[in-house]
Amino acid sequence: MKSKNLTKTVLAVVLVAAGVFALFKICQYERRQNERIDSLAEEVKLLTHKLNGLTGGVEWPEGCYNYLAIGNSITLHEITSFWWDVRGMAASETEKDYFHLVSSGLEKRFGKVFAVPYNFATWEVQAHDRDETLVSLDKYLSPKIDLITVQLAENASNLDTYGQDFVSFLNYLKTYCPNARILVVGDFWIYKDRDLLKEQACRECGIEYLSLEGINDDKAYQCGLGTAVLDGEGKPHIVEHEGVAAHPGDLGMEAIANRILEAL
Repeated sequence: MKSKNLTKTVLAVVLVAAGVFALFKICQYERRQNERIDSLAEEVKLLTHKLNGLTGGVEWPEGCYNYLAIGNSITLHEITSFWWDVRGMAASETEKDYFHLVSSGLEKRFGKVFAVPYNFATWEVQAHDRDETLVSLDKYLSPKIDLITVQLAENASNLDTYGQDFVSFLNYLKTYCPNARILVVGDFWIYKDRDLLKEQACRECGIEYLSLEGINDDKAYQCGLGTAVLDGEGKPHIVEHEGVAAHPGDLGMEAIANRILEAL
């Protein structure tokens, strides 16, 4: 009887040991697989960047001062039922949004300017993994860029990883645009510690931060309901949408542009 019990005990120990060993091997395999997946993801990111540079990307010219404005609807918004032109939302005319004002100021200083605006609001709202949106920037990025302005934040409400996400974003720009001067514009609308996190990210990355203190959350710099704006064909429209009304009007756009140009 004792011999049978001993045999059962030994068998149980062997089975447990075999199970632990098998579990250990499975964990090792999964760790190697995860490392391989991470490595492949980085390779895909680099290859995608190179591919976008070869096909479908912005052709940044030689002999120009090249300017890329990355932002949200304040930088560029498409036509909708409540907005009537492709430009910075709430500017009364195309040439009066901050992007065009900055571009005009750059022309006075540097002569020929090639300027491109890009709405990157996707990065703001995709809080669960903002880094995965960075690849969509690749077709715009180049060592030929002289200036990048970053006007992003206002659509970000989940701040759990916002600070580190902004650091990752800025380092991404530095990697693919090593010759560009990067200026980060402060928030136009104040929300919790969002602007502070952005400023801290700039310090960590050695990037210039431009506060909008004195402009942000001041209705005098907002468009306001009832304001008349012109569409791309010069036809007038009245702002009746509260979201549009909260955007910077001509005075706000000019103030933002002045902060950028003064920094240069």
